[in-house]
Amino acid sequence: MRQLTTALKSSRIASLLALSLLAGYAITEYGNHPSHMAEAKLPASQLASTHEKLIGEDKLSLDAVPKPLSRPSNLPTVEQPYQLTVVSLSNSLNSLSFNLADIRSGNPVPRIFVDTMPVDILDIEQVQKKKKIFLSVTLPLILKVNEKIEAERDRLLNIVTLVKSGKQVPETDQKWLQRLAKRYQSTTSNLFDLLLKVDTIPVSLALAQSIEESGWGTSRFARNGNALFGQRVWATGKGIIPQEREEGATYEVQAFDHLEQSILSYATNLNRHTAYEDFRLRRAYLKSTGASPTGYDLADTLLSYSERGEEYVQTLKSLIDANNLTDFDTVELSPERFAQVVSSESN
Repeated sequence: MRQLTTALKSSRIASLLALSLLAGYAITEYGNHPSHMAEAKLPASQLASTHEKLIGEDKLSLDAVPKPLSRPSNLPTVEQPYQLTVVSLSNSLNSLSFNLADIRSGNPVPRIFVDTMPVDILDIEQVQKKKKIFLSVTLPLILKVNEKIEAERDRLLNIVTLVKSGKQVPETDQKWLQRLAKRYQSTTSNLFDLLLKVDTIPVSLALAQSIEESGWGTSRFARNGNALFGQRVWATGKGIIPQEREEGATYEVQAFDHLEQSILSYATNLNRHTAYEDFRLRRAYLKSTGASPTGYDLADTLLSYSERGEEYVQTLKSLIDANNLTDFDTVELSPERFAQVVSSESN
């Protein structure tokens, strides 16, 4: 613990202002077309921006969604009683008084956690209904992930307080701190760095990026792999192979057992990857002024998230504006500890 004490005394805030080199890219697939995100690590010549700009609610636009693909009429009907559908999900939400309008007005978010996207979300042709289903699924999960991060941050702050006061940190907390530092790719000798990393993600930002990267939950990766943010993996069989993967490439888009895992992986990526140090510094600065950072405030720090650069940032801002996503930045999960998990097994 002497190292912890020394680190706290010798650390300088100014040292945190030096931004790391932006490195790596990750990729996702919007429908059948790849977009360009952090951790991809591919030559720029192999990547091409394919986002189509059309106007109208029945076309792809910043305040709408992709026009749902129609299923061929000659496909046979197959009974799949254990799959989550739009109807079964809507019934569950209604029975538990889940209402987005009330939530926007300040009501707490019911603890309803959905494991997967409804299998027929692609078939919804009403834009507003598609948006409602997607937000109803993702909002509680994002808040749940933030709740976990906030609990970790509170415990970390308690340890910092002990160290600053010269008190002994319990052995259980020391071991927990070591595991935390390893997960966030930091060290126990630099608690200031850990405090920068262990923090929540603005809800509106997480919503906007999940909308952009999953096509409101309709992308193949979201429907088949619970992947909302398209993170890459190079271990064969750990993800979904993109349909337009470059010849000779071996990466896959990481798949998850549950949607919550995808959101947690995304949050961890923003909180520890060197490319997003500017995001973390901006978040910390805004908090130091007493402000509550919003997705709109921090979108500008994600230029390296996509090779589309400024265009990608403006897309996120437009999504936030057009869908009033900032309404959700201050909402909280309901205080009751009871949680309803909606999954294919419960239908």
